[in-house]
Amino acid sequence: MKVKQLLTRTAGALSVTAGLLFVGSPLMAQVKIGDNPNSINPNSILELESTTKGFLQPRVALTSLTDPAPLTAHVAGMRVFNTAATSDLELGEYYNDGTSWVKLVTAVPESMQTFGSGAPSGGCSSGVMYTDTLETSSTVGLQWTCVGGSWVSYKAPNSTPFYLTGTANDAGSNKLSSVFRNGAIISARREGTGRSTIHAGGIIQLFRSPALGGNFGGSIDFSNSAAQPSLYRIGVRNDAGPAGGTGLAFQQGTSIQMVIGSNGSVGIGTHTPTRPLHVVGAIHAGAHGNDATGYATAESPSNGTMLVYASGTNRAQIINQSSGEDPNMILTRRGAVNNGDVFVRFGTTNITNLGAIVRNGSNVAFAATSDRRLKENIKNTHFTISDLMKVGVVDYNYISDQAKTATTGFIAQDLYKIYPDAVIKGGDDAKNKPWLVDYSKITPLLVKAVQDQQKKIELLEAQLSEMNALKAEVASIKAMLGNAAQQNSETIISK
Repeated sequence: MKVKQLLTRTAGALSVTAGLLFVGSPLMAQVKIGDNPNSINPNSILELESTTKGFLQPRVALTSLTDPAPLTAHVAGMRVFNTAATSDLELGEYYNDGTSWVKLVTAVPESMQTFGSGAPSGGCSSGVMYTDTLETSSTVGLQWTCVGGSWVSYKAPNSTPFYLTGTANDAGSNKLSSVFRNGAIISARREGTGRSTIHAGGIIQLFRSPALGGNFGGSIDFSNSAAQPSLYRIGVRNDAGPAGGTGLAFQQGTSIQMVIGSNGSVGIGTHTPTRPLHVVGAIHAGAHGNDATGYATAESPSNGTMLVYASGTNRAQIINQSSGEDPNMILTRRGAVNNGDVFVRFGTTNITNLGAIVRNGSNVAFAATSDRRLKENIKNTHFTISDLMKVGVVDYNYISDQAKTATTGFIAQDLYKIYPDAVIKGGDDAKNKPWLVDYSKITPLLVKAVQDQQKKIELLEAQLSEMNALKAEVASIKAMLGNAAQQNSETIISK
């Protein structure tokens, strides 16, 4: 941090010298010593002018900042050159403010400034100023000066770059009132690796180079605990955001909770978002602050949407609960729509399209994949109409249905014993994992039963055709026999 110090040198008249001069020239209102004695500034009581000589002021050995010695009392405006260095005094010019000695200082040149982590220790060269810049140090921002080879705490002069708020008075040593200044306030590291700027126009700029360590740049910390000054942090991270970029991170301690990448992408639960919004974890959007528990069973007291991802349990779900007449989900296709256009697709690792919800004319079709190219071991089924005849068809109502609506269908456990292909086995909890029946899987069995029945019908029709032919043949024989008998009868009569 570059230290700015106040230059407070003045060229006022020394009372001792002035007294001596006035003794020698009691009638003169103004006195000039040195070159051009007849040319004197009309605003000066005493003027010194020389191009070859300097001004030597009284040299005394002060004992401490608060002790007037070797004077007998503090005198405001008194000025001396101190010749004795102590624990709180340096060699140099001091003035008295009426209660203590104040060192007249100039800005310490950069070559005499040094920075470090924590309080200084060891030997030093007189005049060097040390500043603690370690952000986690208990003495960060404090300064020390080297006096006689030892470090002593630096005491800034009463003059400051601030005014007391609402006045034109220097804030001085006032530590309680609010202060202000015109223009920016800049706190910077000498080597250019850090800089904080408070602009008068309402902008705060923070810069921190990664060269200072860690993966973060300019940051602001928030806390309600003195023991945890960095409880929350908002700051630039060079290890967050898109690949090769940076991000503005929102941290809890050192853990990144959310990041806004340099490309505008937002990551929640991840510090490397790969989409405009990338969330690792569950998303709950609801009308109330209630948790989404009960959405999946329609038991939650509020409506909302839950998007769940839990990597530990390989769980990914979209859950909607509503109590109004509007549908829970709407899927539309804009523009021209063709038969077979997919609204929802289902797949696995091995088969990316197990089935889909597609458009079929003006209707919706629930289509399962049945491509020959995806199948093997193809052979005629062993199921027959006799299997279908074993399936029990029953009437029932669901226990949870207060209206006791009668329904016709199958019992999954019973159907499984006869035709397991149409049944999805459940678990011990009937409410959360019941046995299921895929009624579409009954279709092949129905088709096979119809085919078997058709074969029997065709066989019976063939047999009936043969019987009809035999009947016709018998009738023909009967007719022939009847005609023969009649002819015999006629012959006998004629004889």
